[in-house]
Amino acid sequence: MRRIERVALLVAVAALLAGPGAAGARGTADKSIWTELPAEPTAAPAASTDQGLPNLSALVKRAAPAVVSIIVEEAAPVELDPSDPLHDFFERFYGDEPAEGLGTGFIIHASGLILTNSHVVEHASKIRVMLEDQGFPQEYVATVVGRDSATDLALIRVKAGRSLPVLPLGDSDDIEIADWVVAIGNPFGLSQSVTFGIISQTNRTDITPQGRDGYFDFIQTDASINPGNSGGPLLNLRGEVVAVNNAINASGQGIGFSVPINMAKRIIPQLANDGKVTRAWIGLSIQDVTVEYARSLGMKRPAGVVVSDISGDGPAAKAGIEVGDVILSWDNQPVRGAHRLRWDVACAAVGGKIPVELVRNGKVRKVSVEPKLAPEKEHASLILPAPTERLGLRLGEPDPGAAVLAGAPLGAGVVEVVPESRAAVAGLQAGDLIVAVGKDAVAGADELLALLQQAAPGTLLELQIRRSGENVYLPLRLPAQ
Repeated sequence: MRRIERVALLVAVAALLAGPGAAGARGTADKSIWTELPAEPTAAPAASTDQGLPNLSALVKRAAPAVVSIIVEEAAPVELDPSDPLHDFFERFYGDEPAEGLGTGFIIHASGLILTNSHVVEHASKIRVMLEDQGFPQEYVATVVGRDSATDLALIRVKAGRSLPVLPLGDSDDIEIADWVVAIGNPFGLSQSVTFGIISQTNRTDITPQGRDGYFDFIQTDASINPGNSGGPLLNLRGEVVAVNNAINASGQGIGFSVPINMAKRIIPQLANDGKVTRAWIGLSIQDVTVEYARSLGMKRPAGVVVSDISGDGPAAKAGIEVGDVILSWDNQPVRGAHRLRWDVACAAVGGKIPVELVRNGKVRKVSVEPKLAPEKEHASLILPAPTERLGLRLGEPDPGAAVLAGAPLGAGVVEVVPESRAAVAGLQAGDLIVAVGKDAVAGADELLALLQQAAPGTLLELQIRRSGENVYLPLRLPAQ
């Protein structure tokens, strides 16, 4: 591994980086697994309006029969030592009774194939699915077809002995902020609950539910989502699924997050056919080009991604990519940020030749990368995530005012801490100055990054922080893999 080195870019190159383009849902996905509506707007009339607001009753009548409630039985959660004072209480009233979890799913194939969240069925010993059939609930036992924890998506199947109603899948790349959306689900066991709102924002890549590692590029909505809604559909006004409801911000109201349906389309065929997802790998670590970094490189505005680390025996290194390169495009599509590039690499064909355009020392270069299967030890991480990203931490130069207040001229400045991340749980705060890791002094962000990269997975680090002129010691454990 080599540490990042700064490169000088010509200002004129910035124009090459600014193209807005989008990387579409390419690939050889078997669309016969799901249904899509024809492109013509007349194929499915949009919801009628009444005094400027949509009338959703017809849309919900069409969609609701394909939305299912999921009741998951899990192993008994309470395992207390016999000497514990509460042991007899739990043994008497709960015994070996399984705990129940709630979720939602929706049918994507008439044979009984249902899409939901992976975390809904992850620990299930038995999965019961409730279908609404002409107003009467019907219960079936479901089996897991496949799960992918990295996107938090899963396929389950029921055998109903008849053709089941399905929800058509839409195009999540077509949605815009403030578009109307509808959520249908099973919040708190209240099946077939309908809520209504708008798309609040897209491309929320800094959200890491429960600190999980994965590929997260959430759509944010203010349509009410509560526990039990997980795995349910987020619908546009044509009745197409544009996202799979996933997580909420428990401390706020009207802040919910959903997985774009185009992400699901990329992995559904593998889940249906293989029960798991295999991903490509090129062996490098990347980070977004921040405003500060762009200025240091002479760029007019941030664009592309910068290579911060590279595996010496990986496909990227063999293609000639180097630390410090700024990647402009992948597979002839402009790069839209580190998270999106990771996802596009993840879905690349193993063994195929992918054209990559990059900038090095102010000159545009073109190389060809041949992705390989992700090594098992990488936990299917196609591109090695930077240690700071896995920790939920963004580093930079110390804020001059904060550095003076801290009484330390050198150190790695903490620019941002992702809520509920490992760094946040450890107690790190934006504005902190990390001056040492154990007995190793830290002179800057690059030096801290090097120390993190050298540390073994699962290592417990003792960080020395300067905060408001005082020393603060915080333990921070690296991810196990």
